Amino acid sequence: MKSIGVVVDDAGAAIVSVERKDDDLLATGIERLPFDLAVVARRVRELDEPDVRFVVDSEGIGNALWMALGGPTDPRHWQLYSGRGMERQALVDPLLVAIQEGRFHFAPNLSEQPSMSKAMVGFRRSVKDDGLIGSELVVALLLAIHNPVTVAEGWFAYA
Repeated sequence: MKSIGVVVDDAGAAIVSVERKDDDLLATGIERLPFDLAVVARRVRELDEPDVRFVVDSEGIGNALWMALGGPTDPRHWQLYSGRGMERQALVDPLLVAIQEGRFHFAPNLSEQPSMSKAMVGFRRSVKDDGLIGSELVVALLLAIHNPVTVAEGWFAYA
């Protein structure tokens, strides 16, 4: 399954794609976009396929992006992540575990790999009350890894 994390904040915009195979996570795409709602919405629509799951961060102008996309209603295909403050630690933990277990990798020759590598060095591994994690690249990666599990119709837990 392919998951895509989307962030639009004051630092710019980022779209990161991650493919899951069994328990392994492979980052297959890293895109940096201008701070422009129309550009990001157009790119997200270009990436939209039935078997892709999108997670959009509500921080920054993520809510506006969500509305520009028509407020998607299929929770298996679309999710607006609205965690605040220390709730955002749930985004960080799965990446830390996957790295420690050797299950997370980047595909070779990603054009934005140098920027992502720099962002990974400086990201917060422990989230404080302010909810800050790191650059838009890291947050988009974390959203792509984020794995909601349906518990019952209309309710979600996070794995």
